[in-house]
Amino acid sequence: MKIPALPALRLSLALAAALSAATALAHGDEHIDPNMKVDNPIMAPELAFGRQGITREASRTIDITMSDDMRFTPDRLEVTPGETVRLRIRNTGKLTHEFILGTQADIAKHAAMMKQHPGMEHAMANAVRVAPGQSGEIVWQFTKPGQVTFACLTPGHLEAGMQGMIVVGSSQASTHATSAPAAAASPAPAATDDRYTAGEIRKVDTAQGKLTIKHGEIKNLGMPGMTMMFKVKDPSLLSRVKAGDRVHFVVEKQGSALVITELKKVP
Repeated sequence: MKIPALPALRLSLALAAALSAATALAHGDEHIDPNMKVDNPIMAPELAFGRQGITREASRTIDITMSDDMRFTPDRLEVTPGETVRLRIRNTGKLTHEFILGTQADIAKHAAMMKQHPGMEHAMANAVRVAPGQSGEIVWQFTKPGQVTFACLTPGHLEAGMQGMIVVGSSQASTHATSAPAAAASPAPAATDDRYTAGEIRKVDTAQGKLTIKHGEIKNLGMPGMTMMFKVKDPSLLSRVKAGDRVHFVVEKQGSALVITELKKVP
């Protein structure tokens, strides 16, 4: 039997220890957002109707189609409390549609905002925008029993009946998820100048000239905190920030688009 040289043996043991430590860290209490393509891991917050799930933990895939008849098929689903489900959504129509999960109150609030700002683009784990003939998906863990609404918030579509329901638990389950408010904490210190909104960069998309930002209340637009994609007026702004940076920014409505006109990093 050949005994490895002592230095090589020590190196092997060190590498094994490092791998063991990395594995232990990877299985901590953090709930990592697996879909955000950023340099820093994102913590997926718990909402009133659950939280973003991890794909490998999904117990099943449910296919949902949405059409220009303003209908989802199926429009009613049942899942088990605590279950992680992969929702695969296909747009069979010729119009762009959205699929967004939320409480009834959340859906109504977002629908009202979409009427005021039809050009806004959601960038949240519980929402997906699907072009004609394309597919998208949401992986979601339904942590609480009750009812969760899904809908298309493109102006006019919800009013035409484009919505459905997910029952978490039995049909007689508590409606806790339809009434409990979701927490909406500002991701960065509030800006001292009301023109500015506090936020955290989640993604820099140089090709499309857009920034994905988790932000607090946008006071000049009457918009609550959420995660959205914004166009930038000056493309050079994209090179000044990276995922994870905290920023203060000014956003204005230009036509149907929401455009960032000023941006500065927060120390």
